This record gives sequence, structure tokens and C-alpha cells, in this order.
Amino acid sequence: MNIPPPDPAQQRPTNLPRRAVPFDDPLSPKCDTAPRIRITPRSAHADEHAQSPESASASLTVIATSAAHGIVRSSVSGVIDATTCGTFSAHLDEITAAAHPFVLDLTGVPFISVGGLNLIEALAHTTVRLDIRWALAAQYSLHRFLTLLNIDAHIPSFTTVDAALAHLMIALGRFRPPG
Repeated sequence: MNIPPPDPAQQRPTNLPRRAVPFDDPLSPKCDTAPRIRITPRSAHADEHAQSPESASASLTVIATSAAHGIVRSSVSGVIDATTCGTFSAHLDEITAAAHPFVLDLTGVPFISVGGLNLIEALAHTTVRLDIRWALAAQYSLHRFLTLLNIDAHIPSFTTVDAALAHLMIALGRFRPPG
């Protein structure tokens, strides 16, 4: 059985670096889905049956409660993607319209899309413009994405709500050490 040699038109030149191959190369893999940023909590790494963002419910739970010294704690849980960005955006608008200092608690958000990251960046600019003090509490992976995308410059972010609240109370001059 004779196997014909491969067609030279279908082979990549071996002397070119990978980046030199044009995007319309028929041999390069295509990606037909929009890129997503998936934030996976450390506890989910051990669970092989963790729910994927695509199968997660398209609901977002937002609870605003009063924290210490007039600071509002806004807890968000669920997936922030294309189906919930509108709800998340409306909530951020309500927070900034109230003009109170707040902690945005995203520790219950296992996945955030690029649109959600854009909303957080817009929130940072809005709070600077309106002189509203705030802090972000989120999982480490979200902090990492904010750093990689250079969005973290004006965002005081922490991995726990308690640390974010303590920072905000110190920034507002309302912190009283015990004793």
C-alpha cells in the first residue's frame, strides 16, 4: 500500500515561527465562541462535578445590607455573564446613586465575563468621579484578572469582606481600635 506524500500546500513552513502563520490559515484551530473568564473557587477544584457556567442558572442574587458605621454591604452571588450583566449593571447604578460608602461582596461569584469586568472598571471610574468610598471583596482569581488587565489601579480589593470593611472604616476615619 503506497501512501502519497502530504500535499505541500497543506503543510506549514517549518522555518517560520508560529506567530508568523496568518490567522486565516486553514490548519490553525478556530474558536467560534467568545472568550470567557472563569473564576473557580478553590473548593471546586476538588469537586469533579462542579457546575459549569453554561449549565448554571441565569440568575443573580443581590442583597444589600447595612454594615458598620453607615457602610452598605452589597452581596452578589451567582454567575455574572451576558444574561446577568444587565441586572448587575442596574445594581451598581443603584449603589452609586445612593452615594453611600459600600463594600461590593463578590465572594459568591464563581464566574464573571469580560462584560462584568468592564462594569467593575466603570464602577471604579464612577466612584472616583463622585467621590464615593468603596472596597471590593472577591475571590483571589478575580483579583488576579483585575491585575492582569490593569483594572486594579483604583480598586481597593480584598479576599474577605471583613478586610474590605476594615479598610473602608479606616479610610473613612471611623475605625476605633478595641479597648
